[in-house]
Amino acid sequence: MTTRNTRSTGSTPNDQTPDIAQLVAQQVQNAIPSVVTQVTAGIDNRRRSGGDQGGEAGSGSNQGCTYKTFMSCKPKEFHGKEGAVGLLSWFDSMESVLHISKCSEDRKVEYAACQLQGRALTWWNIQVQTRGREAAYNLSWEDFKKLLIEEYCPKSELQKLEAEFWNHTMEGMDVD
Repeated sequence: MTTRNTRSTGSTPNDQTPDIAQLVAQQVQNAIPSVVTQVTAGIDNRRRSGGDQGGEAGSGSNQGCTYKTFMSCKPKEFHGKEGAVGLLSWFDSMESVLHISKCSEDRKVEYAACQLQGRALTWWNIQVQTRGREAAYNLSWEDFKKLLIEEYCPKSELQKLEAEFWNHTMEGMDVD
């Protein structure tokens, strides 16, 4: 093994180069408080953004309601044969249950999809197979509603409802 000559000092290369392991250890030691602060802030922000999510009583959990809590609110089922009015009514009912149970945003689709039955459940299972389980259950509540509207509120039915609305007359309120 050949040794490398150093400049006029006559010292070995190890004398001039700082100990790399010591530098790395010092940098890691300096970074740990910052990493801990960032992780803690991230956890706190996640908890705050979800608000008090109705975890089990006394658990101190802010992760959202449990499925048991959600089901205790007796959410309505949707079968897919109720038509546009039935779907819109189901949305109203489901949104009330999601609010009352303090369901977190990331669980709304998962819990609501459990209330799909019959034809609607078959449709949802196809969505899950097509998109993949994770992508399907990670849909936003608004995107989930749009998909259901596209499937169960045909334009012809919506136009019929709109025409009924505009042509609706109130009886028994004669103005003399």
